[in-house]
Amino acid sequence: MRFPRLFTPGRIGRLEVRNRIIESPMERNYCTADGRVTQRYIDYLEARARGGTGAMYTEATYVDPRGRSRVLQMGLHSDDMIPGLRRLTQAVHRHGARIGPELNYGGRVVSPEVSGLQPWAPSPVPCQSAGSAMPRALDRETIRDIIQQYAAAAGRAIEAGFDFIGLHGAHGYLLSQFLSPYCNKRDDEYGGDLPGRLRFPLEVIAAVRGVIGPGVPLLYRLSGDEHVEGGLTNKEVCEIAPHLEAAGIDLLDISAGTYESGLWIVQPMEMPQGVLAPLARAIRAHVRIPVSVAGRITDPSVAEHLLEDEVADFVTLGRALHADPDFANKAREGRLDEICTCIACNQGCIDILGRHMPVVCVVNTTTGREREYAIRPAQRAQRVVVVGAGPAGLESARVLALRGHAVTVFERATEPGGQLLLSRLVPGRQELSGHVPWLASTARRAGVRLVLGVEATVETILNEGPDLIVVATGARPGVPGIPGLTDSPAVDAFEVLRRPVDGVRRALVIGGGVLGVGVAHVLAERGVEVVVTEAGKDLAAEIGLRPRWLYVEHLLERPKVTAHLGTTVEALGERHAVLWNGREQWELKDIDLVVPTRPMLPATDLAEALYTRSDAPPVFLVGDCVQPRTALEAIHEAAALAHRL
Repeated sequence: MRFPRLFTPGRIGRLEVRNRIIESPMERNYCTADGRVTQRYIDYLEARARGGTGAMYTEATYVDPRGRSRVLQMGLHSDDMIPGLRRLTQAVHRHGARIGPELNYGGRVVSPEVSGLQPWAPSPVPCQSAGSAMPRALDRETIRDIIQQYAAAAGRAIEAGFDFIGLHGAHGYLLSQFLSPYCNKRDDEYGGDLPGRLRFPLEVIAAVRGVIGPGVPLLYRLSGDEHVEGGLTNKEVCEIAPHLEAAGIDLLDISAGTYESGLWIVQPMEMPQGVLAPLARAIRAHVRIPVSVAGRITDPSVAEHLLEDEVADFVTLGRALHADPDFANKAREGRLDEICTCIACNQGCIDILGRHMPVVCVVNTTTGREREYAIRPAQRAQRVVVVGAGPAGLESARVLALRGHAVTVFERATEPGGQLLLSRLVPGRQELSGHVPWLASTARRAGVRLVLGVEATVETILNEGPDLIVVATGARPGVPGIPGLTDSPAVDAFEVLRRPVDGVRRALVIGGGVLGVGVAHVLAERGVEVVVTEAGKDLAAEIGLRPRWLYVEHLLERPKVTAHLGTTVEALGERHAVLWNGREQWELKDIDLVVPTRPMLPATDLAEALYTRSDAPPVFLVGDCVQPRTALEAIHEAAALAHRL
């Protein structure tokens, strides 16, 4: 076996798990507004149980509606939840996996816009990233009530057929709020020194254990380091861990971060695989119970190494299983090239979650749509020509071929990938292009004929005798209406990324979107002094806060990069530019290179030529040639079309 440690059965308390893979308690926004599980949720977890996952949490599951932090979060606050959850556990058990909820109370991170109520917390310390609502400090009577809510929720979970109970003591939720000096400012028996701050978590553990008995495993998720000034450090967490073990915890699940340090909760691609390993290793040295580690583990080789190196006893995988429900089976069978690997873009999962919408996945369009996007044979197999082997073209071709259509893809470049390949050139963003090999190989395995290095024309296409044509020709940089642009040293943004520009000391990048930030990174890496102008308030605003967090931060940390937000370029000359920020106008001199990154224009010339031909079959457009957006929209639009045709 390629990964013997990963696929050795493990024990959590008295429970045997078929391998060392635990699916993390990712929130998904698949429940109803009153916390009930849906068929969509059941389909999602059943797919991952069928795919070989050993054990899985549901998600952060609120024990009281006042403690919920998402509109569509799962609840265990009422007996009404039990029938649906019983259907869920039965579906998972059919495939041999173990499952448990992760009981949670949001505390200070709850927004009244979600709960409809003022948040309650250990101390009146608001959370800016959750709306800055001032929480009410919990009194002793309410603390006792919440403890009983945890216990009651655990009892409902056992009635619903769950195998274990998880407690969410990480990420700045209520249990960790009591533990952390960052937000616990109490001076009674629930605050102050470590024994005081431990009191509430230990009382919750005791109450839950009293309900579930000694035979049901109790897991505890813990931030190994909060990464906030005044918060818990790894050294302090190592001191806490033995107390949790002594209280009856059967496994510690190590994550990191709080809402104030959110990139440590869901790490972006700029962070390395297994980034939390040092935290888990240190904690494991202080306990005798099993430890599991999370943190950007998307490669089975990385998971195997963490187990072999005795960093942890289990690995907790979130986005890896979100991207590929069959991750475990494919790894166990050695089908590594078939794994649809998470690229840590965060665009379809945590970014969407924060908008209170059901999460999806950039690299796997079936995620969250397991029933809707199950491959169904087409009513009539047809010949389809797809023009463009970017992400939209490849995804549409892959799905169409799986449904039985005969698909040919024309791509003028000598390799597939389209604009996604440009990310290989941008420091820190190389993993975005990592989805291309999977898309291309799965398309070929499905029977797609890829014709590379050939620019499709109307005649080329029609000579194939297609019944349908899908145009996925992407977008190209346009020409902004700035006076003097043609007199300036302006160069196409794509060309700047693809080819070194010699003799450039200072460059002006116009537009601080995702493309503009990427161009600035590349130029700065080449030693160029870069000035970025952006008319809006944020850089890379097309994507959410978490996906762009380090992407933008690392750019602004470069000593030769200056960014002017709320700033326009009013005029350009041979070596100068006139800038305006709404208050003043000034001149930027000695410019060797100007790189406009907006507007991006749909490349529709071929589609328009096809529209004029009376002998052409139906033509469909997908991706950026419809409207320039991100890969998320392009890929999902392509999948929707392919499942419909």
